[in-house]
Amino acid sequence: MLSWLIFKNYLLSRRSGALVRVISRHCIVGIGMGVAALIIVLSVMNGFNRTIRSRMQGVEPHLVVYSDRPVTESQRLKMFKNLPGAAGVEVESVERFETQDLIVRSVDGVFGGAVAKGYEAKAMHNLIHRIWVSTRQETPEPLEESTRLGPGEVIMGMDLGRSMGIFEGDEVVLVPPESLLLPKGEIPKFQKFKVKQLLSTQVTEVDSKFLFYNISALKGLRAKSLDTGLEIRLANPNDADKVKAVLAKQGWKAQTWAERDTSLFFALKMESLAMTLFLILAVLITSFSIVIVMVLLMSQKRRDIGMLMALGLSVNRIRTTFLQVGLFLSFTGIVGGMIFGTSVALFLGWYPLELLPDIYTDSTLPAHLTPGILLFVLCSSSLIAVAGAALPVWRYVLSNPSDNLRKKMA
Repeated sequence: MLSWLIFKNYLLSRRSGALVRVISRHCIVGIGMGVAALIIVLSVMNGFNRTIRSRMQGVEPHLVVYSDRPVTESQRLKMFKNLPGAAGVEVESVERFETQDLIVRSVDGVFGGAVAKGYEAKAMHNLIHRIWVSTRQETPEPLEESTRLGPGEVIMGMDLGRSMGIFEGDEVVLVPPESLLLPKGEIPKFQKFKVKQLLSTQVTEVDSKFLFYNISALKGLRAKSLDTGLEIRLANPNDADKVKAVLAKQGWKAQTWAERDTSLFFALKMESLAMTLFLILAVLITSFSIVIVMVLLMSQKRRDIGMLMALGLSVNRIRTTFLQVGLFLSFTGIVGGMIFGTSVALFLGWYPLELLPDIYTDSTLPAHLTPGILLFVLCSSSLIAVAGAALPVWRYVLSNPSDNLRKKMA
């Protein structure tokens, strides 16, 4: 194959000259590094997205059904039985909940705001267990005892407790915000609780402002911000929109997990898009070295090109041959970069490195490589490689053999 012989003998061998040989090797290494960086960064960004989604789904339900009045047990059971048949999906649980804004006072007199969320005993146990599983934390034994809350006990977010100097076993006072606006002389409502556990969900929004309690334990303390409803968990979170449509027909107001965190997922998407564009530009800049190599090669071999044309080789055949030479050059770097980038991404996927500080959602450097990422990198880098190889070929292969023999530049 003529193109392979030219690539092997006139670009990488000693016969090609020091300048062409050095630039060719730098071109291959540069393209390979750009492709590898693109695969690794996209895999890491994909891994971060999966980790954040997993953490959010471990803490938050797939659907939240809001109600103006407390939902009865019969309504909960009816919804749990009817949804699988009506929506055609597998429903794991339908649990009652309530949330309210409260003021927290520590034993040292430190005040802070919190979002108090109440569950029934079984729902609380399931929630804590999901959080331990999603964050890969070691579950204490016995599990039932560690998640059972008594009448005067709460579970507090780790960051909220640290910011207020609260430790496990400390007592806190919960006060509805509107109680502070009572006339002088009236005693505001409050209730004392013991912090049974500081919980780390590794979701900053939850750890910094949430505390959890048993619904039956806080009946005497109700803020005006109290919201009640049902939380629905599905076997497949992607079925949330389908279940929401069924609930809307029944007169229920529901919100999916993706709708509640739209801004977060949009920010992650924009960050991934920006990183992808910057890395593609880096590969594009590196591909300009292909142009330089091809221009130098055809300038040196101008007389040889003219002799081939004089012997009967067509212009299109010569252009195709040198285009293949440029593709050999670029795809050597692309294939090498894909092999190296895939190896690093798979290694990070199997053995995540502990590199990041605790301020991030995940202190490890996760990676999740998918066939779509490899296909995208291969297609985008191939288009850039073809463009970089084709431009000088069409520009410097002249149609007149005598012009090539005289080494005249077009």
